[in-house]
Amino acid sequence: MQDNKTVRLYTIALIAVLLYGLTPLFTKIAVGSTDGITVGALRAIVASPLAVAVILAWRMRLPWAGNAKWLLITSGVGSLAVFPLLFSWGVQLTTAGHAAAGTASGAVMAGVFSALLNRRWPTSYWWIGIAVGMAGALLLIWEAIGLDVEGVTWQGDALVFAGMFAGVVGYIAGARLTHTVGAIAVTMWSVCIAAILVLPVLAWHSGAAGLAAIDLSGWAAVCALAWGTTIGAYILWNRAVADGGVARIGSLQLLQPVIGIGVAPVLLSEPFTVPLAVATAVTLVGVVLVQRG
Repeated sequence: MQDNKTVRLYTIALIAVLLYGLTPLFTKIAVGSTDGITVGALRAIVASPLAVAVILAWRMRLPWAGNAKWLLITSGVGSLAVFPLLFSWGVQLTTAGHAAAGTASGAVMAGVFSALLNRRWPTSYWWIGIAVGMAGALLLIWEAIGLDVEGVTWQGDALVFAGMFAGVVGYIAGARLTHTVGAIAVTMWSVCIAAILVLPVLAWHSGAAGLAAIDLSGWAAVCALAWGTTIGAYILWNRAVADGGVARIGSLQLLQPVIGIGVAPVLLSEPFTVPLAVATAVTLVGVVLVQRG
């Protein structure tokens, strides 16, 4: 029975990581015809009609009693409003390699936040695993798409890392609330809160002209981000973090660059070289060490 629960936990978490790993790719496509702030704002806004429909169909009550409202606000503001805005803006201003490195940093942030909240420092296995995993992820990124300075701005890197910080804080709050109201309810209400917050940003920053400039591939990428990441991945990730713990499941974010870079040979017919295979293996070893801890 315990084995079945473990398989279910990691299946849910890895599907979420797969969806999150594709986020930089879809974001890069979307910012090809518009700017990052518009893309970030559209994620929650495009997702909101589906969220409202689910809330009404399932008659989900707004979790607003006691600390629940603060957890919900933090979830919506951090993960589904601030993170998409800053991350999409950052992707526009930096290279794909630096953006991928930023996603891997979420694993470290999750472990530190978990230690602060639980007043218990991670084990040596966790630290060793994180160090090995980050080394593998950086090697993977460097070999595949580079970490050179061409196209890099400190503003873009700062926005990516700030976005990851907000996202980690948000999903920790969402996972805590998931224990009492469920992952679907947390996600749907968080989407609504985020959409309300970013709607004025979209209206003031983008306007009708900005939306009209988005081409078909851009809208397809925005829809993938809204329904696949903002709703689908967030439901699964909240459930996994709630069941498996912040530090343990959060470490799986080290796999996001592996996913993002791994789709290149499939979608772009690029070669998967021996150094890429070695870097991927090192990253996986790091993740395994963290899970052991």
